[in-house]
Amino acid sequence: MEKNLDNAALEKGLKIAKFRTICLWPAVFLFLLFVIWFVGLFKTPSFHRPVEIIADDEISQYLTNCILPEFYNKSQMGQPFEIVFTEDGVRDIVSRHLDANGLKKAGFSDVSVIFAKGRILISAKTNYRGYDFIVTAVLKPYVNGRGYFSPGLKIQAGTSDIPFAADAVKRKIIYNLAGISSDSNISDYVGMFFSDNKIIPEFSFHHRNLRIEKIILDDKKMIVGFLPE
Repeated sequence: MEKNLDNAALEKGLKIAKFRTICLWPAVFLFLLFVIWFVGLFKTPSFHRPVEIIADDEISQYLTNCILPEFYNKSQMGQPFEIVFTEDGVRDIVSRHLDANGLKKAGFSDVSVIFAKGRILISAKTNYRGYDFIVTAVLKPYVNGRGYFSPGLKIQAGTSDIPFAADAVKRKIIYNLAGISSDSNISDYVGMFFSDNKIIPEFSFHHRNLRIEKIILDDKKMIVGFLPE
């Protein structure tokens, strides 16, 4: 009888130990994931390549000599057309239209714009409670079959996603950009681009109504298709 009780107690003990082991491994795995995520907050992403801000008051020649003339000529044809935006060209536009002092007041520096396969990576350094972070807006913009635009926005700090803070970061970006810009409509434009709601991407250019029909992102370039209305 005592032997049977000992066996039962031993089996019970083994079951408890097995149960604890089964519960322990997921806990260890989740803890390791948290450590990796936390360490990633302070890392500099491999794609972060800050533009060199140029304060010579000259408008980007890529914008005035390449994009605008091509856009004007193609928009006059009354047919669907495409414009290819190169990463280097867009970075040149950004470098000449950003104000370093304004960015500093807004709490940003080291702005980077990168085109990758299916993504636009807009990153900048910011400070939160004495800690420096590289905050990235990962954009996967697309136009669906009904003509609605969605930015496909995700926010990262370092190399880690921060979905729980995405709205706060979006508000900070919109508020600060509005504060440093002389364009009173900039907050509306940025707010629409950072909105989770689908919008119809329509606009006017030289008295012609145009709509963005498609967006194709590849390494170092973005192809945007336009449709005259």
